[in-house]
Amino acid sequence: MADINLLPVEARDQENFSILVKRISIVSVVVLVITGIVTFIILVLFSSFSSKRSKLVASVEASSGQIESLKSTEELIVVVKDKASSAEKLVSSRTDFADIFENISKLIPQGVYFTDAKFTSGKVSLSSEGAKYFNQVSIDSLSSNELGLFTFNITAQLVNKK
Repeated sequence: MADINLLPVEARDQENFSILVKRISIVSVVVLVITGIVTFIILVLFSSFSSKRSKLVASVEASSGQIESLKSTEELIVVVKDKASSAEKLVSSRTDFADIFENISKLIPQGVYFTDAKFTSGKVSLSSEGAKYFNQVSIDSLSSNELGLFTFNITAQLVNKK
């Protein structure tokens, strides 16, 4: 059926305008509520991230302070390590004369003694069993007196044992 409208055109325009205003008002309220909710969410996230950021900054500052305090210890460790390495090289390169003398004393017959022992450039002298400790053994001089005491000089190259 056909719509019969007995209202004047101005009243109808007024009614359409008031419906439009109601719709715009409803849309505005909905947009305002959504904007408020989004703003609240953003505010909560911002404060949460700000709190986390300040905790991270404090943690970084504490770690930086700890790193700075450990730098001097690290430098000391490096210096001590270098010195210990040098000391280790010196200890490993030295000859253990106490051990050598103990083993030599087993090789020398009784009644033979040294009046003078010199170690120069690692040289000392002894017997075939002494080859474990010495090489290039030579007797430089040999003499005896009227009592039958022999005097001699022995020269040998010390074998390097580690």
